[in-house]
Amino acid sequence: LEEKGGNGRDSMAHTHSVLAMCSLPYQRQPLHIREWNQTQGRMKLSITAGKLVDPQNGDWVDMPLPYGSRARLLLLHVCSEAIRCNSPTIEVEDSLSAFIRAMGYPVTGGKHGTLTTFKQQINALAACTMRIGLWDGTRSKTINTQPITSLSMEMFTTNPNQRMLWPSTLTLSREFFDTLSAHALPINIHAARAVANSPRKLDILFWLGYRMHNTKSKVYI
Repeated sequence: LEEKGGNGRDSMAHTHSVLAMCSLPYQRQPLHIREWNQTQGRMKLSITAGKLVDPQNGDWVDMPLPYGSRARLLLLHVCSEAIRCNSPTIEVEDSLSAFIRAMGYPVTGGKHGTLTTFKQQINALAACTMRIGLWDGTRSKTINTQPITSLSMEMFTTNPNQRMLWPSTLTLSREFFDTLSAHALPINIHAARAVANSPRKLDILFWLGYRMHNTKSKVYI
């Protein structure tokens, strides 16, 4: 993968180590399921689905839990931009469309278009809260956070025919950004593109990246 895709700075993306070890759901969960829990070794992840305000009528609307390859790729992009810019506030409007293309997807609208499916996952991520649990054998740390704390709600629409609008910026919570800065895991972007359609293969890629990044001697799996 390094020989084919390159191993320079432009080939590197980043994700959070806990998100690399504790995966999101693979498929859409029923709307009444509001919590998702995962444990891997000494790391724990708990995600609670949330609500967004509908800009058309001002009502609260329940969002599903984030899931699938789109949510994983969005987190990869958001985390990468935050690390690259060294800032919890990142520019999104142009970079996200470019990232969708870089992952091999056309940028299309409509009910089943890529803009719609990626937008649904941004809404789910913006609405959810996360609890990240870390344990070193003697001490534990729990971080309660929202991965995204500020985002234009022009993004939110249930009408697939409405023009797809990206926000110009989004802001990660300080807690999420700080723990990302401390636990960022480098990922080869070309490898991610090769398995972009499969959430399970993305999880395996992230998990192997974590193991290789942290293993100091030969390990047989």
